[in-house]
Amino acid sequence: MAELDITAVLGGVVAALRRAGVRAGVDPRDLNPPCAWVTGRSIAHDLLGGGGTVTVDVYLIAPDTGAAQAYWALSGMLTRALTVLEPDGDTSLSERVTLPGGGGPLPAFRLTVDIETC
Repeated sequence: MAELDITAVLGGVVAALRRAGVRAGVDPRDLNPPCAWVTGRSIAHDLLGGGGTVTVDVYLIAPDTGAAQAYWALSGMLTRALTVLEPDGDTSLSERVTLPGGGGPLPAFRLTVDIETC
């Protein structure tokens, strides 16, 4: 049975976002908005050989500089992210993310992608 490497799946999404010009990471302690936080949500164990489908949430996060500026920053990141990711559902436009290290919740969009593993 093949080992499930969730870290590699998340790292692949981070790498794709970075190629598209979006700062991205898995560890929220390392993020500095505007950026994307990539996190695993679930895995469907649908392959006999041990693979499955990993559901990944990508939070596009903007600094809290007012609604108009946040939507501008988030829309730009979303446009770039969609050049390398194909969401599996609608993108949520009304998320808030609180990062470690203090501060209030930051405006965010959330898109979800399903990544198949071997």
